[in-house]
Amino acid sequence: MTKTTLLFCLFLLFTNFKVHADLRPCYLTVSLSATKTKFSTTELVQINVTLTNGTNASHSIVVPGNQSKGLKLIYFSWYKVDEKNFYTEVYRDSRIISMDTSVKGYVNFNRLGANESTSIPFFFNDLKNAKKRINSNYEIPKLPPGNYKIIAWYYPWDEELAKYAFNKYDWKGQDENPDKNTELLDLSESGTQSTYFDVEIITDEASIANILNENCSKSCSLCRAIEQERWNKIKRKIRHNSRLVNELNMGVDTSGNWQKPHRNIAFLGDTPDAILASLPAFFSREIIFQNKNGIHYFYLTWQLGKTSRVGSRINQFFYLIGLRNVRIRASRINYSRLKYMKGIQ
Repeated sequence: MTKTTLLFCLFLLFTNFKVHADLRPCYLTVSLSATKTKFSTTELVQINVTLTNGTNASHSIVVPGNQSKGLKLIYFSWYKVDEKNFYTEVYRDSRIISMDTSVKGYVNFNRLGANESTSIPFFFNDLKNAKKRINSNYEIPKLPPGNYKIIAWYYPWDEELAKYAFNKYDWKGQDENPDKNTELLDLSESGTQSTYFDVEIITDEASIANILNENCSKSCSLCRAIEQERWNKIKRKIRHNSRLVNELNMGVDTSGNWQKPHRNIAFLGDTPDAILASLPAFFSREIIFQNKNGIHYFYLTWQLGKTSRVGSRINQFFYLIGLRNVRIRASRINYSRLKYMKGIQ
């Protein structure tokens, strides 16, 4: 082979490498976190998956919601790493959902602002809710004690609604739809995945109690009420600490402490993106408690705004008799009250 031919071959090889290495960036990032990273294969363990919109504009994404059949939007792989830093996948979740389908399942849209995130909790080995809640339809694989790495896969393309949230591009980085909607996030046809997350599986004998959060004191009355499953008392406490909430901050109360980290509150859901109904209106947030009896799913529902039927009738009467400058208060726009705390079946 002549020197010229060798240089030409090297040029072609280098050019080909450059083309395939110029990968398209993914602006939807996935990360994992957990309250504990050492656990046995039989423990109830919470692992959170956080999805982040890495762009400078608002975008919608699809999240599991209350799926009950079909294929999982989010699933997990477990890897073992040897002394040569070689990764071997030792377990991957089945994507097939096997749950009670008497209640219709669904996925949700979640609107994320620029660089905004949303977290989804997954409760492994939650046998009590495994057939009823998609978040609990996961288990820790029966792997021997040792160190492992986990990744979460996000693959929404099996859902019909995915095309309203994402533009699909192929493995070459080419858009599948040349007339794509530029307001949607771009996502590979293979979905996306998190970075690796380190965990250690230990023996049952070495396992310790699963305490979610120690940021509140051991004498915290809210956590004691959760341990005792005094749901009405919990509702009263949350109602009292959110009584100053108004329609503008939609449930985020800075004067109370119920929404701060608590060892027995496993998860507090996002507030709605917007309320499009006229007042009075209602909105809900999911809240998940954990105690010695397991995971408990609830919805908190607030009423925003208040109208008085009696006051409206009196004002109407005043108007009819000519007292048009006399008015009594018939509505309260800034009214906010926790109305319901209901368990999710």
